[in-house]
Amino acid sequence: MSIIKTNHPHVTHQRSAKEVIVALAHPPWTNRQFWVAQVLVLIVGIIHLIGGLASGYGSSPIPGFVWILLLLIPVVYAGIAAGIAGSLGSAIVGIMLMLPADLLLPHTTTELWGAWSIYVMAIAIAILTGVAVARSHSIIHMEKIAEAMAEEEQRFRLAFDDNPIAMAVVDIDGYLLRVNPSACRLLDRTADELTGTRFHDYTHVDDRAIADDLNRDLANGDLDQVHYTKRLIRKNGDVVYVEVARSLAKDRTGAPRYVIASIRDLTAEMEAKRTVTESELRFRLAFENNMAGMVLHDHDGRFLDANDAFCRLVGFNVSELAASGSALFLYPEDAEMAATDRQRVLSDNRSSTQNVRRYRHRNGHIIYVEVARSTVRGEDDEPLFTITSVRDITAERSLTEQLSHQALHDALTGLPNRILLMDRIVHAQQRINRQGGVNALLLFDLDDFKGINDTHGHQVGDQILVALSDRLRGVLRSSDSLCRLAGDEFVYLAEDLNELSDAELLAKRLLEVLSTPFVIDNSTIERSASVGVVAWDAPSDRSAIELIRAADTAMYEAKRQGKARYVLYTADMGERAATSFRIAQDLLPAISNGELEMHYQPIVNIGNGKIVGWEALMRWRHPEHGWISPEIFIPLAEQSDLILKLGQFALMQSLAEASKWPRKGVGINPPYIGINLSARHFHDPDLLPMVEHALKTYDFPPARLVIEITESAALFDIESARRVIMSLDDLGVSLALDDFGTGYSSLSYLAKLHPKIIKIDRSFVSPSVKSPYVQRSLEAIISLCQVLKISAIAEGIETPSQLRTLQSLGCDLGQGFLFSRAIAASEVDRTENLVLSNWKCAIASLETVAASPL
Repeated sequence: MSIIKTNHPHVTHQRSAKEVIVALAHPPWTNRQFWVAQVLVLIVGIIHLIGGLASGYGSSPIPGFVWILLLLIPVVYAGIAAGIAGSLGSAIVGIMLMLPADLLLPHTTTELWGAWSIYVMAIAIAILTGVAVARSHSIIHMEKIAEAMAEEEQRFRLAFDDNPIAMAVVDIDGYLLRVNPSACRLLDRTADELTGTRFHDYTHVDDRAIADDLNRDLANGDLDQVHYTKRLIRKNGDVVYVEVARSLAKDRTGAPRYVIASIRDLTAEMEAKRTVTESELRFRLAFENNMAGMVLHDHDGRFLDANDAFCRLVGFNVSELAASGSALFLYPEDAEMAATDRQRVLSDNRSSTQNVRRYRHRNGHIIYVEVARSTVRGEDDEPLFTITSVRDITAERSLTEQLSHQALHDALTGLPNRILLMDRIVHAQQRINRQGGVNALLLFDLDDFKGINDTHGHQVGDQILVALSDRLRGVLRSSDSLCRLAGDEFVYLAEDLNELSDAELLAKRLLEVLSTPFVIDNSTIERSASVGVVAWDAPSDRSAIELIRAADTAMYEAKRQGKARYVLYTADMGERAATSFRIAQDLLPAISNGELEMHYQPIVNIGNGKIVGWEALMRWRHPEHGWISPEIFIPLAEQSDLILKLGQFALMQSLAEASKWPRKGVGINPPYIGINLSARHFHDPDLLPMVEHALKTYDFPPARLVIEITESAALFDIESARRVIMSLDDLGVSLALDDFGTGYSSLSYLAKLHPKIIKIDRSFVSPSVKSPYVQRSLEAIISLCQVLKISAIAEGIETPSQLRTLQSLGCDLGQGFLFSRAIAASEVDRTENLVLSNWKCAIASLETVAASPL
């Protein structure tokens, strides 16, 4: 066959002697046509015998030997049927049949020679016919064989070369005779590279022994076919897993000729199998070693397996779970939810479900768990089993609740915070709109709480807030809510009030909680509070923010009216608050826009009418609203750090302008400048650096600068104020206590502060109602200043009679509209004469009154 033709020395194949003998061993008697020829020979022999007898008796004119010629017919026929062997065999048989008749019957010499000639002729013809017929048969046979081999070669090529499976023809010694393209692709080599080599050369070194042993048994004929798997090495070094099927081909004698090898690439299959194995291993590792509880159920819900984490979670082992199921640990009230969840994930083709439920541990305690369940389905989409992941969230749930509480409650007092307050206001609005009634919101704010933190520290301030929250809880009704809004602000939400006046009763009760002082670390601290109240009835569409803003507005109105009180919100307050807010917003840019100015009111020696100083007063010319009173914008600035910016502006602007004035005044001392600062400045560490910077910048004598601070601000934190005053005194700057007599004045305070100047509040100089008590208080203040050698300045002198009273009491200095209003810096130079003229007019009017008859 052409499939084994090759020029390689290892693949030449010689025909053995046995094969030749077998090829020649085809006797004619095995052919049916040979026996037909023998029958014909017998018939010819009988005819020859009959012809010879007839010729001997003279009954036939044909000689007997002529009938021998008929022998040529079966001889030729036998040659056609069986070749030389058939012709010779038929001729010999015919001669053997005819020879006795020729020898026994009387014949002439001529007849015998004729018979023998015919015998020789029959043999010759038999030989020639056999040779011709054998040659003809051989040609025909070879043509048929060639045609059959061509067809077989074509079939082999189609089955071999076009096979997607790698195939090879291997000789008995293991050398490759022929390979198909699939084998070339498998080994990444060409057919020329592979032919004449052995599979052994491409076999992984660890697999060669197994393959060689099996191939040896096949070559020896011990096996007809072998199957095995091994690894082949491609040209680039990659390893290919293959399944090899080798079949032995034998010749007619049963001798091994060659081997047909079929090689199937198992790499992808092995990789898939390895992937599945690894996946199963990963699943098993993830299942068994998972920190979360893992459970497998069949589609009927029966336990198949559970990992150690789940067993520890519920306190039961796998055997107990498999025997009794989830009834062992599932919380009874959650059983229906679990069943519904399982049914849903099985029937609704849902990939997974997740929810929270409760388990009961073996020892009885409740566990909160997060359960995630998934269904694994087969190729027919039918559920095979479910896998459930269970995570213990008991601690997490507790922490969540704690964090939720912290998110909605104040950390210091434990009260609900702003977020929860907003939610409760919304629900209160919904209830009042459904059921009717009256609600109220009360915003409670401590007065001057910052002073507590600054004086005693924030720790004491926090303790006061905690104590205050406890007191406020004591007056809390069951239907109401108490929240800490921010800092020292608390909000009381009252529901189901009978009428609006009930809100005022609640406000009074809230204020009463401060009637008892706080005792913290052996210190007694008294504080008041301001309460803003907003009340409303149904129907109401006001938002929580609007209600809080309204209560806040009312609270600030209470502080403006003097603190330690409550104020009911009215609509006009909202308008004023909006106006105040807009003014506050415009105040900061007013500094840089040049809208703020410093005006100056003269301080006069009431004995001679000479100016001894100027009080710097801030004025604001708003581009839209015109002049805005300091009584409006200063309180707004004090609510934020803006007051510090205004104080810095007042100091720098006043010294800049005063440094340019001519240095003339009473005696050798030029007029001084008095700058008003708020209590915030006395707690600001930048105050002293700011004063030093201003004095240095404008080369202003410190002795000409007086810092004015209200009595209440100074006495609020006496120790802090004393330290600041001492530092200012070291700089050469004097201190004046403004509005003296309105605070908690005492000799001990004056002894600690050592002020150089006291400004007597106008309520003593020009009281709205004449009172002997006020007169005696004025006398006492002036006398005190004389004894302590403190300069006294009487504020608000408006009439000559007030001037006369102050002169009679020995007061040295004063200021008021009687002398001059506050003027711009540009008018300072010509004000001295005006003030002196006004003083003289007042004195003259007093003398006229004194000279007139009673």
